[in-house]
Amino acid sequence: MLCRTWARLMTLAAAQQLVADTSGQPASTPTATLPNVLSALTEHYRQGGEAFTRAALQRVVALDQSNEDTQHIADTCLPEALAAVAATTLAGDATQPTSRHLITELLRTYPHSAEIRERCCRCIANICQLSADTAGEGTSAKSSSGAVVKSQPPSDDADQHSHQSTLADALVEEGAVELILGTLAMANRLSPRGRCWAAMAMLNITCISRNGAARATKAGAVDCVAEYILFLLDEATSAAAAVTTAASSSSGPLRGLSEETAMALDAALGVLTAVLAAEAPENSSGVSFNYETASYIAVDAVVRALLFVSALLVRDGRNDGAYSASLPARRYGTVLFPSSSATQQTAVVVLLPLLHKAWMALQEVSSCSTNLPMVFDVIYEAANANQESMVVERAGVTGGSEEVLEMTAQTERQYIAALSTMIDAALFLTTELEGLDAIGADELVRLQKDVRLSVMDTMQSMTASRRDSARMNSTEGDPTSAVRISGNDGGVEEHHQGDGSAADAPEVYPTAAAVGVTDVLASGTLSNMALACAVRLHTEHQEHGRCGGKATGAAVTEPYGTYDFTLLSRSLVVLANVADIGDEVATSANSVAALQAILIDAAEDVVALPRAYKASLAELFKPTEARENTSSSSTQCDVIHEEDRLTFLQQAALVGQVYAVLWSTLRTAQGVSTVSQLRVLQTAREVQTSLRDSYLPALEAAKTLYGNGPLSSSSSSSAAGCTSEEVSARKAGGWVPNTAEETVVRLLKLSDELIVNLSKLSETSRQASDSTR
Repeated sequence: MLCRTWARLMTLAAAQQLVADTSGQPASTPTATLPNVLSALTEHYRQGGEAFTRAALQRVVALDQSNEDTQHIADTCLPEALAAVAATTLAGDATQPTSRHLITELLRTYPHSAEIRERCCRCIANICQLSADTAGEGTSAKSSSGAVVKSQPPSDDADQHSHQSTLADALVEEGAVELILGTLAMANRLSPRGRCWAAMAMLNITCISRNGAARATKAGAVDCVAEYILFLLDEATSAAAAVTTAASSSSGPLRGLSEETAMALDAALGVLTAVLAAEAPENSSGVSFNYETASYIAVDAVVRALLFVSALLVRDGRNDGAYSASLPARRYGTVLFPSSSATQQTAVVVLLPLLHKAWMALQEVSSCSTNLPMVFDVIYEAANANQESMVVERAGVTGGSEEVLEMTAQTERQYIAALSTMIDAALFLTTELEGLDAIGADELVRLQKDVRLSVMDTMQSMTASRRDSARMNSTEGDPTSAVRISGNDGGVEEHHQGDGSAADAPEVYPTAAAVGVTDVLASGTLSNMALACAVRLHTEHQEHGRCGGKATGAAVTEPYGTYDFTLLSRSLVVLANVADIGDEVATSANSVAALQAILIDAAEDVVALPRAYKASLAELFKPTEARENTSSSSTQCDVIHEEDRLTFLQQAALVGQVYAVLWSTLRTAQGVSTVSQLRVLQTAREVQTSLRDSYLPALEAAKTLYGNGPLSSSSSSSAAGCTSEEVSARKAGGWVPNTAEETVVRLLKLSDELIVNLSKLSETSRQASDSTR
């Protein structure tokens, strides 16, 4: 009987001499090359035992200094005969994948050795990132051993996989994702460097491989990584408290936060964000993404990371290293990064990536309205640093006693301070910190822009829930509309109250957590942040227009870019939400004066379009399908430039959003007098007049020109993609409104109601003033 044999090229004694001295301890000055060590490790990783394997891996990690070295490690696979032998010794687990790569085999052979597992994770992190074409891309971090371990940003496109991505895919097929998660689960046994390597390995294999996120989801990565983040936060909190008590400096870039902990936390937050944003497994409940069913522990990890990192940023980035807990947050107005202190610069460079990932994760979770009650509860509890003082006993329903959390005066102060610190850190990054582009820090500039949008999007979701609850309990109607922005093309989608879309409104019961969190959000800092963002974007856009930013042949101002308009719209919606809750800063005279400037400029563009196109304005209301057919069948361009069309939609949306804030202002005690002193009523009447005298006649002309023809063959062929109402309307010679028509109709309704109510309130206020004289 013939059988396959495998001849060893190196004896065990010779292999041990490569990495150990005569006493069996790791050699202090080993001279073995990387190929020799890998060969010895491949042949004797079982016979040599844990000590030999640990020493050999230590030498491999020390020698892995370049892409060529990493390529050697990536090419090291078990011979077929040895792989077959290894497969028969896997404790009879038939479902266990067969390892052909040396690193995955070592992880399976020594599952309880923390040192072997963390060094294997370090190799996996570099193997996944290995690519000659993208060697200079991605965020690189120096490990403690001096080798480069690169973190791939979780937001990179899947289409940007290099030719080396098959290495990561092969590791995924061999079960590397599950093996790394097992390493993360033993975080308390890993060294600080090992925690960093394990998190980086998980980040790279999740984001670079094609199937890594799906395998991670199936293996329960969300909860596992969340527990890992909570462990890192506990370790960092203990270290920070010890450093503060001892009044000494730590070895890391920030006091109380070591370099390894910062890198591990950054990578772990990246993994959690990536897995939450990944597609959910096939299910019958209609869940598309993992963040729609985020667990409590995942949200808890994100929120606690936000609170911890925000406190560090306020201390070192904003307050320039001040320790005192009683020291109020210092608002310097503007912090120029090039001229700031070394402490502030270090805090921004180290903490901005952490906050970027944490806010992105919270944005994902908060975008699903069903998660908002859990988000409020987590923030409410996590912001209370001393929850033991909140525990009180109450009589239970069954007659016994139960422990519940109850807010006391002390815990309320702690909670408000912690949550306010998180908002202060966001304010610092979004509005106060400037000058990153002056030093060419393109990556930091990108992260700062993303943080601004993530913060505003999250705050919009959280403040809208309280606003909707207030409306349901109020007998007064609100004629304002909320505007949602399409991030693909900068277009505008209107969402008007009373249009049958109430099912989309977040339903959050006014619990103590929801009310407590939104009360802090409506205390003034958030409205200052939103107003500052809106004013800055509007000012930059106007200056760009005055410096020749108008497109060739355009009749009005050049439209906003997608990012700028999305952020501006989010900021105005947040202002409207907190103003409706009762934020006095959002409805103050200064805020209304700043909003009036945005309103006047937006109204000017709305009014200027009819003057520029006159009789050709009917082209604005041409049905979308007719415009597409015209553009595809002829080379003639539309009469109205696409830039002007987009500008009208954007500026009309801004007018409606400013109306929303003004409507809430009119409900305050001084709101009527504040608005009456400005040009709000005059501007609203100008918009109303233009809509009635120019846009509505143009709309009727468009219906005459484009609405009475028979159903064409091209229309019939495309009718399959339309709703039944649209098809019926077309067959009946009806009219299908486009976005411009819907915008005009709704904006006219808002203008009419605002003018009527403002006129009535002004008259009532004037009569009351006369009667008191």
